[in-house]
Amino acid sequence: ENLIKQKLPVLADHFQHYDLNVGLFALGWFQTLFLYLPSMPSTTVCHIWDIWLVERSFKIFFRIGTAILFLSQPTLLNHDDDGMMTYLNTFPDATLMRRDILIPCALQIKITNRMLVEIEKEVTMNAEMDAEHHQFPP
Repeated sequence: ENLIKQKLPVLADHFQHYDLNVGLFALGWFQTLFLYLPSMPSTTVCHIWDIWLVERSFKIFFRIGTAILFLSQPTLLNHDDDGMMTYLNTFPDATLMRRDILIPCALQIKITNRMLVEIEKEVTMNAEMDAEHHQFPP
């Protein structure tokens, strides 16, 4: 969510307006490193993994996730929460998943190790604050 706020603020606001939890769709993308995204061609997945192996960095996966949302943004901004979830789980127009479209778009997105560390710190701090608020009294 933090990365979307930084890179795609209009879409982040749209998600927030509909109270759409990014984890509902992105968790599956990242747990499988995009392997089981049904509409993504195997040539695209292999190219993503090749980049990962060469760069030895998970940044490519964050770039890909952000690129998918960037390329989907015109459609997503015209849907409510149910429409967005349907779209993000099925990608009815899989054109944006083609290797020649998705990979160049992803490689244009700047994501640094410092950004990821800062996001991780913020997420950890928020999780600790949430845990403190939900503790039971002794």
